[in-house]
Amino acid sequence: MFVGIAKISLVIGESHSLKDKRMVLRRIKDRVRERLSVTLNEVGEHDIWQRAELGCAVVSAERHKAQELLDAVANVALAAGGAQIVAIAKDVQRFEAVAEPFVMVDDRTGAGDKAQAAGDWIPDEWREEAQK
Repeated sequence: MFVGIAKISLVIGESHSLKDKRMVLRRIKDRVRERLSVTLNEVGEHDIWQRAELGCAVVSAERHKAQELLDAVANVALAAGGAQIVAIAKDVQRFEAVAEPFVMVDDRTGAGDKAQAAGDWIPDEWREEAQK
């Protein structure tokens, strides 16, 4: 299995507020999601009106398919308009993690009950203070 990651740096020249920026980014993200079923997220330059960084990840059984999908994401983002792509960082790597046994955790009782059952997660100083 191959995992592809891309970070797209954009300049939004006509943006004069964060609202303008978000409108352009929403159009780009919606267009990519509609055409390619890939989700983009804003990963940087959050508070700068004219700049944005969008990131995405894709998975494929073949390296070239992951690379093609990342290229298609950039092309669709560019075609959506409203922003100019100034840089793209892309990487595709083989994912070869060793599978580990899956242990089902029943958390229907809430985190507090699990924490009490564990018992040793509370530092001794806190436990002594709570008992006073």
